[in-house]
Amino acid sequence: MESSLPPLDPSAIPDAALRARIAAGERISAADALLLLDHWPLHDLGRLAFARKRALHGDTITYIVNKQINPTNLCVHACSFCEYAAKPGDAHAYSLEEDEILASLAAEPELVEVHIVGGLWKSWGMERSLALVSRIRREHPTLWIKAFTAVEVDFFAKTTKSDWRTVLTAMRAAGVDGMPGGGAEVLNERIHQALYAAKMGPANWIAIHELAHQMGIPTNATLLFGHIETSAEIVDHLITLREMQERAPGFEAFIPLAFQPGATGITTSLVSPMRMLRVIAVSRLVLDNIPHIKAYWPTLQLETGVVALTFGADDLDGTLGKERIMQLAGTRAPEAMVSSVMERLIRESGQQPARRNGRFGHIAPTPSSSDNKVEAPCP
Repeated sequence: MESSLPPLDPSAIPDAALRARIAAGERISAADALLLLDHWPLHDLGRLAFARKRALHGDTITYIVNKQINPTNLCVHACSFCEYAAKPGDAHAYSLEEDEILASLAAEPELVEVHIVGGLWKSWGMERSLALVSRIRREHPTLWIKAFTAVEVDFFAKTTKSDWRTVLTAMRAAGVDGMPGGGAEVLNERIHQALYAAKMGPANWIAIHELAHQMGIPTNATLLFGHIETSAEIVDHLITLREMQERAPGFEAFIPLAFQPGATGITTSLVSPMRMLRVIAVSRLVLDNIPHIKAYWPTLQLETGVVALTFGADDLDGTLGKERIMQLAGTRAPEAMVSSVMERLIRESGQQPARRNGRFGHIAPTPSSSDNKVEAPCP
């Protein structure tokens, strides 16, 4: 949702003092961020964010060879913004089996990371979910396992009558290396009540991630934008994450997710590419204590995702294997990518690709036949 703030006199911006503070790497305020998000000239905003990205990461853009595993889309909730979740008997409902999941991993010898997130359902409860992690760890001991959102942690705690610390301890024992950032949506109670009131809210998402950081579990953070949120609520979300990172460091990356409207009726169209780029750029400038900003191509779409690499993003996420959540929400992006396409897209942004591991360390590619695979379409 675009801001309702009145337009400023174009002659009043850019503000030279703010530009100088940004160039010097100084922390910007919520008011500064709101000005940048709603009123700053787009291409100049991109230049400021790209300069900050370059100061942090040079002319390198990273990506990872990973696979997203979504064990089931059966879910006890029915959030109004979600077209992924299903109930038994729904045409799009599914539930995977462990052998199927492990076979898919074995078929990808270059795989570095698995990302596990799914619906909240009794047939894929805590015991079975952690048994899957343990099996992956045994059969693929070097994989980085990023698994289970804060929403899933809360579900596991409730269904096992335990607490978050117990669940997080069990996750680590099973082989989880880090947590994804899903479920944050917008850290705002108005939006929580309007779009996903039955699901865990902002306060608990923050508390679980803070606890994970205190226990040494690195996590990501997300923002779902392009629905009913205001610009002020986006900025509040960013400031909340920045403040939490000060209290309990542990966020490794921030991922702005553009809402895919599908047939939800919440909004009729995908948020504009210009708005996506503004959110990416302002995120880079506000989140001065979170190292990485991802251009998550399944929601931004490939074209805008590549442009976002010149608006402050330093990571193009990964190959994904088979992404289901955004596909069911109606994204136009392909469900998977290959390394050669990822690298070509990064070079087309004028920068150099680097394959990475789960902790954003650069690694050399493993010789394989992956470049012979059929490539995803390229803009």
